[in-house]
Amino acid sequence: MANVKINNEINLNYPEGFKEMGEEALTRHFGSPKDRWGVYNADDHIVLSVSWSKAGFMTDAETALFDITARLRRRLVNYQQITTYDAKIGKAKAYGVRFEYRVNDSARVHIGDLVVFKNKGKYYAVYFITRKHNAASSRISFKETLDSITVG
Repeated sequence: MANVKINNEINLNYPEGFKEMGEEALTRHFGSPKDRWGVYNADDHIVLSVSWSKAGFMTDAETALFDITARLRRRLVNYQQITTYDAKIGKAKAYGVRFEYRVNDSARVHIGDLVVFKNKGKYYAVYFITRKHNAASSRISFKETLDSITVG
């Protein structure tokens, strides 16, 4: 496992075989490299990314997740929410959603998990995206990555 410190607040481990995404790749996958870090594994077709934003005064992590999924619903072709779930990141309560979508108008379907939590006045969103046909085996590495996150 490789280790990275994100935004000088979040430490996480991710599996070997991933390469860090540059500004061009982050823009292609997420629209902007601003306030975002990411890695990808080209062989297994996996993208792992973390974004952060200032926490709103009257919102919580669950509301932030709702806002992010509303944007995904507008931007992704045939977005479908599969399930929601609760998680823990360190001592913080986290909220997650599993979803799938088609890439452009092709037959290729991707599946993703998004987990949002709050730390030191910021919301962090952890994205895990892969092709649907290898999602079950890939999800193990996502769980290990989530379990590895420490804040501080």
